[in-house]
Amino acid sequence: MADSERQDKLFGDLAIEKQMITREKLERALVIQRCIVNRTKVYMPIGAVMQKMGLVTESQVEEVLAIQKGTLPETPPAEPLQSAVVSGPVEGGSLTVINLVVSPDKLTATIAPIKAGQAPPPLDVVKLMLMEKEIAFGVVSDSLLAVHLSKNPFPEEPFVVARGTPPVAGQPPEIRYYFDTNPMRIGTLLEDGTMDWKNRGEIPQVSVGDLLAEKVGGEPGKPGTSVFGLEIPPPRVKEPALKFSRGAERSEDGRQILAKIKGTPKLGTDGRVGVFGVLPIDSDIGLETGNVNFDGHIEVNGGIDNGYTVKGGSLSIKEIQNAEIELTDDLVSHGGIYGSKLLVGGHLKASHIHNSTLEVLGDLVVEKEIFGCTILVNGRCLVDSGKIIASKITAKKGIQVKDIGTQAARPSELIVGVDFKFERDMNALKEQLADLERRKSESTNAIIALKGQIDKMDAELGRVAQEQDGCMVQKRQLEEKLKGPEISKNPEKRALLEELIADLAAKYEALDKRVQELMTMDDMARKQITQHHNNLKEFDQLIAAAQEQIGLLEEAAKVDPGIPVVKASGIVFAKTFVAGPHRKILIPEDMHNVRIAESQEDPKQFQMKISSLR
Repeated sequence: MADSERQDKLFGDLAIEKQMITREKLERALVIQRCIVNRTKVYMPIGAVMQKMGLVTESQVEEVLAIQKGTLPETPPAEPLQSAVVSGPVEGGSLTVINLVVSPDKLTATIAPIKAGQAPPPLDVVKLMLMEKEIAFGVVSDSLLAVHLSKNPFPEEPFVVARGTPPVAGQPPEIRYYFDTNPMRIGTLLEDGTMDWKNRGEIPQVSVGDLLAEKVGGEPGKPGTSVFGLEIPPPRVKEPALKFSRGAERSEDGRQILAKIKGTPKLGTDGRVGVFGVLPIDSDIGLETGNVNFDGHIEVNGGIDNGYTVKGGSLSIKEIQNAEIELTDDLVSHGGIYGSKLLVGGHLKASHIHNSTLEVLGDLVVEKEIFGCTILVNGRCLVDSGKIIASKITAKKGIQVKDIGTQAARPSELIVGVDFKFERDMNALKEQLADLERRKSESTNAIIALKGQIDKMDAELGRVAQEQDGCMVQKRQLEEKLKGPEISKNPEKRALLEELIADLAAKYEALDKRVQELMTMDDMARKQITQHHNNLKEFDQLIAAAQEQIGLLEEAAKVDPGIPVVKASGIVFAKTFVAGPHRKILIPEDMHNVRIAESQEDPKQFQMKISSLR
């Protein structure tokens, strides 16, 4: 996988250098490639991904691959980088004008006439011209140049007068791994399509300080010399990244990765090397062990008692009965699986599976039979020498089996070519998008409502302010009357004025209180509007992220489509239901040695075909 990553990086750099794609499009293709690896556990070269995305053509892929293999020389661009026009006296007082062109890589200099049919310049003029332009390295001999200048008219074909020495490109180092990077393989698939169950590899173990990976080889390259006699540095050697995760560390010189703990080394899909501890359990998982939750590999020298759960990285076990298991990587059950619920992020291999519910992101490989199960597989479902009985199985990459059904069992339901994880992830994203749009609409409506409230409060504030002004004017007028001499002689009138003044003061105070309330309400409304505007910005970002994820899922689905095919080398019993993404079929009668596949006759027409299995 590491070598593949290095080749992918080199492929991408060459494609960009050849101006076939942009860096942005390469990064997008790498995202799609990671989606495919994470979803299917199947590696697809970056060139194939870009071709399926329509970013490059097949011929462009072949061209870059040829360069990678060193079979196609890279040629410098032909456009002139700089030119010089030189004139010099010749016999008869006439002028001869020629072009001097230096290639963009500064490795060649050529001369040619400025127009057809002109006479060649003298040798001394050309040598002086080269000297003035500081072209001093790799210049042809005087005798060879003189022969060319003796031709009249001056040949129109450009003549190389100086040739530099090209730089020698260096070679990047390779990353060498000192452990099996695919230790949990589910057997070995032979050329005839059958499985070698015995050859499944061993789980590697390392100790603290063990060398896990290192950069080896590589050449720095050699500089060249331009026609100006200046050094041309070799292309920069882009070294592969040496990445590590938990349980590992980089050496001081940065060229090695070492184990920090004792355990199982693992190469992640992101190219990081880590070490995960191994949890050995010599007995069954049950009363003595309790439920098991361990990030690394769990090695059980027994089975699982009823009702216990296991969560971890990967698991190797004899038999599973009535258990719940959730793993991020592979599961190998040397015996059977009965009445259990399993969620496996990698591949799953078992002898047989009965009455269980499974979700497997990689391949499902069963030696004997699947009975009474509900299974979702994002890779292949392989039961080469066994049976599928009374089960519902969804397998993105198709189903390969010997027999489907029996005379007495209820019919099986097989769905092929459908990516259940894509559909589930897409539905979740669409629900998230709909919820974000709803919340965005609610915030927009809330802003409109709050602005309406502010307008009403502003109008009321204006009315209250006018009333306050009126109260103040009346109060001042009454206070002036209260100072008059006639009022002092009339106690009744004075008492009435004082009462009116007190009423106006109370009304003014009430209006002032209402002003404070309105201003507080206005301030709260404006803060709420600000918060809603911030929410809208956040919603827009989340909506854009969800839409981008939807686009990536759709692109990944196009690049890595399902395989809607069922291959049965034995018998398929009548009433077996087979469905693809667009068509379905109910097997009308018992059939032997058949291939059932969805095909597309034209862009709008799909059909389910039954043919003989060759």
